[in-house]
Amino acid sequence: MNDSTAVIEFAMDNTQLGSVVIRLYEREAPETVASFIRMAKAGLYDGRQIRRIVPDFVLQPSYTHFDDSRCDVELVAECALNGFVNRVPFEKGTVAMSGDGKIASGSEFYIVLSDEAGKRLSGNFAAFGKVISGWDVVERITNLPLIPVPNDDGVEINVPKTPVYMQRVNIEKSLDSNVTSSFIL
Repeated sequence: MNDSTAVIEFAMDNTQLGSVVIRLYEREAPETVASFIRMAKAGLYDGRQIRRIVPDFVLQPSYTHFDDSRCDVELVAECALNGFVNRVPFEKGTVAMSGDGKIASGSEFYIVLSDEAGKRLSGNFAAFGKVISGWDVVERITNLPLIPVPNDDGVEINVPKTPVYMQRVNIEKSLDSNVTSSFIL
């Protein structure tokens, strides 16, 4: 089975911020990848605002299913906590689905911003991808001025002072299975 890539184009106001390319590991988390691809192909990520940035921890496009019932999808988390063998290492650049560990959202993904954060998250969430290009765009977004968002969940939520959007998420043809991204940025 060949792995696909997702290309996320980011924008702020009328300014293009660039693209982030994510390799999707279909063998490691097949249901999670399938859900992500369905959401992307249906255009459900397009035009969505970045809703959570925790410096040195995660960049998360959504924390609330984008307040859209079509994005309110639950999956069994394909992670060690549920007995799944998932060899995608949790480190800087890993892409995973949020949730409570046992149950994963089928739409709320995040990008791990540091190796230390990866250690805290490892085994508890379904890792399904890796940023293979465009890390500079991720850094540009996470280094923007942020404003804290009050919440009752006990988690740190910040949003960019000037809204940042996923302008478009495209799924591209499968990569050759002999090509390795080697999990290195």
